Amino acid sequence: MNQNSYLAEEQRVLALEDEYIAAEINRDETTLCRIIDDRFVFNANNGRVTGKDELIDSILAWNMIGQTITERSVVIEGNTAVVCGTTELRFAHDNAEDTTSCLRYTSIYIKKEEQWRYLALHMAKRDTRK
Repeated sequence: MNQNSYLAEEQRVLALEDEYIAAEINRDETTLCRIIDDRFVFNANNGRVTGKDELIDSILAWNMIGQTITERSVVIEGNTAVVCGTTELRFAHDNAEDTTSCLRYTSIYIKKEEQWRYLALHMAKRDTRK
């Protein structure tokens, strides 16, 4: 893959990730089902491993009000892309103050039939102390 093709694929992966983030915030089940591969694996911060359906059910139950990506890098090898980054997830709560989760994540995407699909996610709490 030449440099221009590589950069174009990077942008496609990041655009898909941005679409996923918007679908999380908007609780857009149709878009989540389209983007997330049926074999999806989520390795959660608490050590629990779940799949596509459980992830979507969780997202639909959240009251996420925003998400800020503070850094991202992409590595593509063949039909696999890995995105590493940091994010802050903001949630609203009934009868409580809004909360923010500061996380480091690794997302894995695969390309099937010329379309990138979300295959796996690992998240870990990020220490924000300086």
